[in-house]
Amino acid sequence: MKAETSSDPSASRSRFNELLRKSEEKSGSKVILALDLHYRKSTENLLADSLSILDQVSDFVCAVKINFHLIIPLSIQEIFRVNELVHSKGLVSIADIKLNDIDNTNEIATRYLWDSGFDGVIVNPFVGFKGSLDIVYKTCHSAGKGVISLAYMSHPGADEGFGIETKDGHTFFDLMLDRANEWGSDGVILGSTRSDKIRQARAKLNKSIKIISPGSGAQGGDPIESLKSGTDYLIYGRLIVSAPKPSEAARQIYEKLKKLPA
Repeated sequence: MKAETSSDPSASRSRFNELLRKSEEKSGSKVILALDLHYRKSTENLLADSLSILDQVSDFVCAVKINFHLIIPLSIQEIFRVNELVHSKGLVSIADIKLNDIDNTNEIATRYLWDSGFDGVIVNPFVGFKGSLDIVYKTCHSAGKGVISLAYMSHPGADEGFGIETKDGHTFFDLMLDRANEWGSDGVILGSTRSDKIRQARAKLNKSIKIISPGSGAQGGDPIESLKSGTDYLIYGRLIVSAPKPSEAARQIYEKLKKLPA
């Protein structure tokens, strides 16, 4: 099961993981904050609330992931303000839009994301390389931006897609890992609800590719087991963002993970 490959994926990877590494060293944290605020009818205070939460928890995280929770209701200028604060705290910013369209659409989308101040983007490899994600890997890496590809999501229904078996006896999960290696992904998304898949991925992926795992909070994944299995970074969203005191929730997660041996 051969994935179409870019010309030299290892040489073209961006500085994204170096930014993540420096942020992790500075903060001592492997936590990526998913800044996913709940829906509200009026978005008047959405930006202010987002900035407030980010300011409260910035000492306990190494990066921030921004999803459609903010990208849809906020303007480019407002998202830029969020990313300004992210960078002022020495953190890394990731756009979680699971990009999967034709090359022209993908190029326009990423240009707006860079105008908004993001350091990297999450993509869906299912859509293919030529005429689609090839432009994303090329332009992102030439601009020093990161590309993180889906490998196996954290929700129960992910088995219906990533778990599908192909005629050669492999699964879509295997194909996603092949594509991450061959296309030059900086990281992969692999749910912390799936420690067995994390171990498989760590054994198969190039060492330079980081495993980033959502699902340790509201979805019930085991963060300790995930890290032991090979996860590099853990994504936490609702457990922090929806807490009465986000800073306290983030601090507790930070201190729990800090007790693990290096």
